[in-house]
Amino acid sequence: MNDSKWIGSTDGDEMLDFVADRVTPRQWLLIAAAHVRKLWDLLPEGPLRDAVDAVEMSEKPLAAKSRSSWLKKIAAATPKAVVAIQQAQREIVKSADPDSADVDGPVLERPTQSAPAFPLFRAASTHARHSIERIGEAVQQAAEAVNRLLAEPSESMMDRVRESAGQATETRTRANQYAADCLRMKQEGDDTADRATPKTARLEESKAMEFVRRIEEGRNQNAGDWSEEEKREKAARKQLARVVREALGNPFKPPRFEDSWRTTNAVEIAKAIFAERAFDRLPILADALLDADCDEEQVLRHCRGTEIGLKEPVQHIRGCWVVELVLGRWSPVPPPSPGSKPRKRRELPDDFELDLKLDDDETGYA
Repeated sequence: MNDSKWIGSTDGDEMLDFVADRVTPRQWLLIAAAHVRKLWDLLPEGPLRDAVDAVEMSEKPLAAKSRSSWLKKIAAATPKAVVAIQQAQREIVKSADPDSADVDGPVLERPTQSAPAFPLFRAASTHARHSIERIGEAVQQAAEAVNRLLAEPSESMMDRVRESAGQATETRTRANQYAADCLRMKQEGDDTADRATPKTARLEESKAMEFVRRIEEGRNQNAGDWSEEEKREKAARKQLARVVREALGNPFKPPRFEDSWRTTNAVEIAKAIFAERAFDRLPILADALLDADCDEEQVLRHCRGTEIGLKEPVQHIRGCWVVELVLGRWSPVPPPSPGSKPRKRRELPDDFELDLKLDDDETGYA
């Protein structure tokens, strides 16, 4: 790893191989929280989102008592979140009648519908049910990512959060695919019912069964496609690279920053960007730094998104190294120990658990 490779890397795991032993607890938390943020649509307003905000906003890792309190709130909020998102998903697929998925004989929406459409209506109903179940699983996995964010800050914690976030993302994708497929089948069933006649009934039923087969076969092929799995893993490493660069900056070239550049105006703008996640104001921060006579190109270019050598757009997160630098709390990655060798990041232990012990009257979390 060197300066140019760090800037242009799209492999976050390789980058962490180089710096993992020098990352601060706060930086591990901010990197992990950025992965949970990708699941924001699965986390309703309330404790699940508030816990992420609390982790990000705290200048120091949360104390054990505070983490314990959040775990209890998350445990109470998760079942309600699952029910709410499943109800929303049911509204999306309700035309496919998910409640008839367990009925042996299809329940027709209109008495005049023809029997040839039965395979389509039955499959649409089953897929609708699957979409509702899967989206509920995705919320549970997203909640688990938040739970894991409340473990002791470390490389292992970040890996576990990333694991749960990846699972939730894949499950959400499957839920959405089931929903799209069920609506396609329902529409095709309506069309089949409208055009079928007694003379064409057998032919239309065969077409309906073939339509269902093609959809299910295509989804199963995608699920077992190694190339698709490789694409997902590559995308995950690329996302990690962007987040690592955002939180850690460039360990090969720590920026120069003069105290005189930390004016009241610049600090207030940086505080607002951090608190409100208003990353669109970073160019304004660059202007404020220029007004303070800042001439550090690395800082100004990051604010304006014009960094040289990047292969991917900047991924701004709470913990942006420039914002942290202006606020006086950024920790540059120290140089490696003399004679240290690159390592491969260790595998996650199968028996990983939160290191947090709950009080006797606490039941843990789901």
